[in-house]
Amino acid sequence: MAEDVLRMAGFIENINYTKQGQIDGATGRPDYTFNMPKGHALYMDVKFPMASYLRFLEVGTNAERDVHLKRFLADVRLRVKELAKRDYAGESDTPSVDYVLLFIPNEQLTGFIHEHDAGLIDEAMGQKVVLCSPLTLFAFLGVIRQAFDNFMIEQTSDEILQLIGRFGTQWTKYADQIDKIKRRFEGVEKDFE
Repeated sequence: MAEDVLRMAGFIENINYTKQGQIDGATGRPDYTFNMPKGHALYMDVKFPMASYLRFLEVGTNAERDVHLKRFLADVRLRVKELAKRDYAGESDTPSVDYVLLFIPNEQLTGFIHEHDAGLIDEAMGQKVVLCSPLTLFAFLGVIRQAFDNFMIEQTSDEILQLIGRFGTQWTKYADQIDKIKRRFEGVEKDFE
């Protein structure tokens, strides 16, 4: 699902983001790393605890639903705490955004979590974990792309201004040399006369 959203947003693997597979002996690898302006990174994890939610949907009695609902919300809280404890920035030389994204695979789950435990989303934000559904991920990606585009324009503008400055310096040197040659020609003409 995350791949679909990335594709829809026009993001290209290894250009706008990198996907990190399981690396032997390493822990805390984010599923996705988004390239941000000024060499920063934004990390996203897509491992979301769905088992208790699926059981909640399958069971027939309210008592069983209550058990699986509580288990699901506890699983989500646990996942948020796990992500909050990870130090993605510490495992990389790249500076990163303070927050990590936790991808929720569908909009209904986001609404379900908000309906049954509205404080969980705020609690996650307090731990610097942003729960994002496909729609909010699409919005985040739009902001990321705009920030990156603005950065590239800023960087390109700076390069252009530096080049104009260098051109101005070279033009001044050129004009000085032309003046020297003109004075020499004037001197030769004067001597000739």
